[in-house]
Amino acid sequence: MIAEQLEFTGFGPNTGHRHTQYGEPLPADAVPNERNRMRTHSGERRRARVMQDDLFGALCAETSDLASKTGIREPMAAEHSACNDGGGALDEPVDGAIIDPTTISLPANARARVAGDTVVCATPPATFAEALELLAASDTLPAARLKDLRRDVAWIEDHCPRNRDGSVAAPLPCDPAALRPILKSLKFDRKKTGPKRFYNIKSSLAAIQRKTGWLPPRAPRRPITTTAWASLLGMMSDGDLSRATMRRFAVFCEERNVAPGDVALEHLDAYHDALAATNAKAPDQTVTTIKSRWNRLCREQESFPGQELPARRNPNTIRDDANGIPPSFMADLNAYIAKLRKPGPFEKGFTGPAAKSTVRTRGDILALAPHRLVKRGWPAATLTSLAAILTPTAVEAILTDYWDTNCAESGWTLGAEATAQALAAAARQWGKLPVAELEQVLDICREVRAKHRGFTAKKLERLAQFDDPKIERRFLQLPETLWRKALRFAKAGKMKRAADTAKYALALAILFDKPLRVADLSILDLALDFARDAKGKITGVKIAYGRASKRAPMVEGALSSQTVRMLETYVTRFRPTLLHDESTSLFPGQEAGHLVSKSMATQIRALIGRELGVDVNSHLVRSYVGTVILDEDPRAVALAQRVLGHQNATTTLKFYAAQRGRAANRHYAELIERRRRRLRMNVED
Repeated sequence: MIAEQLEFTGFGPNTGHRHTQYGEPLPADAVPNERNRMRTHSGERRRARVMQDDLFGALCAETSDLASKTGIREPMAAEHSACNDGGGALDEPVDGAIIDPTTISLPANARARVAGDTVVCATPPATFAEALELLAASDTLPAARLKDLRRDVAWIEDHCPRNRDGSVAAPLPCDPAALRPILKSLKFDRKKTGPKRFYNIKSSLAAIQRKTGWLPPRAPRRPITTTAWASLLGMMSDGDLSRATMRRFAVFCEERNVAPGDVALEHLDAYHDALAATNAKAPDQTVTTIKSRWNRLCREQESFPGQELPARRNPNTIRDDANGIPPSFMADLNAYIAKLRKPGPFEKGFTGPAAKSTVRTRGDILALAPHRLVKRGWPAATLTSLAAILTPTAVEAILTDYWDTNCAESGWTLGAEATAQALAAAARQWGKLPVAELEQVLDICREVRAKHRGFTAKKLERLAQFDDPKIERRFLQLPETLWRKALRFAKAGKMKRAADTAKYALALAILFDKPLRVADLSILDLALDFARDAKGKITGVKIAYGRASKRAPMVEGALSSQTVRMLETYVTRFRPTLLHDESTSLFPGQEAGHLVSKSMATQIRALIGRELGVDVNSHLVRSYVGTVILDEDPRAVALAQRVLGHQNATTTLKFYAAQRGRAANRHYAELIERRRRRLRMNVED
C-alpha cells in the first residue's frame, strides 16, 4: 500500500521524500524500487572503497600537489560536511584547485575524522585522561568523534591490570615507549574484540597522540627517488614479506642522504630510535629483520650496492673470538661430540648414543668454558685440549665464574646444575684424569645443586591463564576452530592461507593427543613416524629410537579418531600446497625437508596469542597436560610420566611435584567436608 492511499500528510504523489537511511529522493509512490536501492547501495560502496594506505598515509594536512605544484583542497570541515547530509558531495573546485581524490569518496564523518592533525597544546600531556581534557577544551573535534575517542581509551583502561579495589593500577600513558608494553600485554576475548576492532582502538590512541604532540602529523607515502635504493628494492620480489620493511628503511635513509653503500650499524640504531618514538609494535624485531635481510641480500646478490653489516657484540656475552682459544681445543671438543653421537661398543663411560638435545647442550656448555677461564685471567694458549678445562682447578674456576655471573643473589640455578653435570660427564668420559683428581672434580660438581625445583615463576604465571574456564575451553577447542577456518579459506579459494591454518590446527591436535616436544613434532615423517593398522591407516604416533630429541627407546601415543580424520584430509587436500620438493615430512619446509622447530614454535605461540589473547608457547602445552593430569589425581605421577615421555619418575617429580598441591588441597577439602557431614548427622541422631 502506497503513501497516497494511506493519505499521510506530506506524502503527496508528486512530492516524494528522502530515504531515512541514505537521504536519497524516493520515487513518487514513496516506495524504494529495486533499481533505486541498488543504485544507492553501489554509491555507498564506492564511497567506502578507500584503501588503508590512503586513509593513514595520503590524508594529511598537505596543501599542494608535489608533482604539479597545484593546490589541494583541505578535507571538508565537520560543520560543512554536516550540511551535505553525509552524502559525500563536495562543492565545485575554486581557483583552479583540485580535489584530493582520496577524500572525495569518503562519507562526511570519515572526512572529519581524517582532517589535518592540529596540535592543541604546547606541552604534550602525560596521560590520555589529560589529553582528552585538552581536546575537549580545544573544541577542535566534533562531539561524536570525541565520544568515540573516550570510548576507545576506556576500553584500554578496562583491560589493563587493576588494583584489588577495582581501580586502575596506573593512568594510561601517552608516551609511545611506555604505551607499547601495555598494548602488548593486554589480555582480552579475541572473539568479542576482533583484530579490526583492536586496530581501530589503537588508531584512536594514535589520533590523540598526534593531536597532543606525541606523534608527528601523518604524511603522504614518499616515493623512492634515488637509483641505488630503487635497484636494491628491485632485488626483492613483490612476495617478499620484508620488502615493505626495507622500503621504509630506504625512505628513512634517503631523507638523511645516506646511500646503500654508506649504511652502517649507527644508521640502524638511528632508525630504531625513530621507531621507538612512534607506536611501532616491535622496533627491536624490525631492525633485526632489516639487518638479517640486508646481509642475506649482500651474500646472494653480486651487484648488491651495500656492504654486509657486522654482528653486534653484547658486552655481557662471555664468548669472544678475540680471546684466541687455540684451534686444537675445538678439534678435541668436536671429537668428543662425535663420540657422544656414536660411541663404539667397547668405549668406557659411554652407555650409548646421547640424545640430540644432550649433545647440543653439552657442546654449548663445553665450548663456553674456556672463555670463562680466559675471563678470569687464564692464558688462552694453555687451553689446548678439552682435558685442560677438566682439571679440579679449572672446573672450580668455571663454576665460580658462573656463580658470580648468574647465581650470587639467588643461589645455584638449574643452569648451573646443568653446567656442573656436563663438566662431570666430560671428566669421566674424556678427561683421562687420575682417580684422585677425578674424585675432586666429581665432589666439586656435586656441590652445585639448584635450590629451586619445579616450574619457574614465568611458567607458573602462564599456566595461571588457564584458571579462567573460558580461556581453557577455547584453548582445548582451538584445533577445531582453526580447522573450520582452514575449510572456509579453502572454500574461498585462498589455498595458501588455508594450508597454513590447517597445518597448525593439526599440529595442536597432535600436541593435545600426544604432548610431543616441538623438536619431535616438527620432524614427523609420514613414512617413518606413524603407527598404522593392517589396512595402512594411521592410528598413532610412533617415533623410533634415535629420531627423537631425547634418548628414549620409542616415543609413541595414540591419536583420536577426530585427529586421524583431520590428518587424512590435511595430507590429501592441504599438504600439497606446502610442498617445496619431494618430501615425506608431515610439515614440509624449505630447509632440511621439514619445518624448522624454532619456526614452528614461534608460529604456534603467535597463533595462540592472536586467537586467545594469552601467552602460550608450544612447550607450555606439555606443562599444561602434566598439570591437568595431576590436578585430577595427585597420585597419577606414573600416568604423567608415561604421557610426557620421561624416562623415569624422578624427572616428573622434580618439575611437577608442586603441581600436585592444588589437587591434594581439593581432595583434602572434600575429605574434611565429608567428615563434617558425618559428624553433623551423628549429633542430630
